Amino acid sequence: MQGLFRLNDKLGRRLVLILKNYPCSWGKCSFCPFHLEQSTNTWDIIVFNRRIIREAIRLANRENYERIAVFNGGSFSELPYDTVNELAPLAKNRIFEIESRSNFITDDFVKNLLRLLAPRKLVIRIGFEVADEEIREKLLRKGMPDSEIKRILWIRQYLGEEGLPVEFWVYVLFGIEYIPDEKVVESVKFFKKYFDGVIAIKYKKYLPEHPEEKPVSEKLARFLEREADLVDWGGEEWDIEKKN
Repeated sequence: MQGLFRLNDKLGRRLVLILKNYPCSWGKCSFCPFHLEQSTNTWDIIVFNRRIIREAIRLANRENYERIAVFNGGSFSELPYDTVNELAPLAKNRIFEIESRSNFITDDFVKNLLRLLAPRKLVIRIGFEVADEEIREKLLRKGMPDSEIKRILWIRQYLGEEGLPVEFWVYVLFGIEYIPDEKVVESVKFFKKYFDGVIAIKYKKYLPEHPEEKPVSEKLARFLEREADLVDWGGEEWDIEKKN
């Protein structure tokens, strides 16, 4: 699903870049398929990403996009510096969204990124997935204990007191066998209370060893559409390329 996409949803009109990346340094999440599209060839990553970014810059300038999201099947800080540097003109004076594992996020990391990219606002999305630590660690294998949530909240408070234009958003996973509906509801309420935004992500099974999908009740669907800032139900445009 790597490439450049136009979206217009609850977050508004925006460009989404899905870039190539090195394999995730964690690589242990029980449900993640993104390793299928990653590469260990630095030059391959750089050339591929340059092409998408330069087309995105032309499109953003021509069609006046003010919100840009960059995803890379891992953490933003794992991208080659060449890719991050190429993104600077696209991020400048715009709302700029990235994803990251919590362990990469420090106050210095955020400050350095703000200096380098100069966005109007930096939005960092974190995949905590569920508020229940036992499910998150034992079943999803996220490697993000509750202590990480507390640490990110401290960084959020500190940067807010500094007056820096940064927000922290959280992904909540649903439609997966490990997470009962009541835990999804609990998670949305918890993260909405303490963070700047919540995006609910519909799980899709890609590999035989991954957890099973589960039906989403109408009650849960209505709750998510009402309470989450965005619900990503997935779709053909987000299909992961499966390698033989």
